[in-house]
Amino acid sequence: MAFYARNDHLGLPIPYECTNIDHSYEPDFPVRLASGVTAIVEVKGFADDRDKARHTAAKRWVTALNNWGELRKWTFRVCRNPHLLDREMGHLSRERPLTQAVLELSQDGPSRQLHEL
Repeated sequence: MAFYARNDHLGLPIPYECTNIDHSYEPDFPVRLASGVTAIVEVKGFADDRDKARHTAAKRWVTALNNWGELRKWTFRVCRNPHLLDREMGHLSRERPLTQAVLELSQDGPSRQLHEL
């Protein structure tokens, strides 16, 4: 992983519709992998219908970005168990485990700062 940030007022909203009403959704973390891929990571235990609509919109948004091709490759992942985030990111990056990043995420809580590893 090259870096990650808590998506708190970063200006990364994803539009979606739920019950015929337009909304915008701010996923938890944009993560830039060392490979150059940007992963939009959502940490979510239980997903209700609104969360499912958000995740569907995020997948469509990532597909549109990848089809456009001007911002490198993007992917979207939902992590249901924060204890498995290390494995999920390792799977995406095929690089070293991200134990340090997971530790920082769990200890620091929400943060606007960019974290380099």
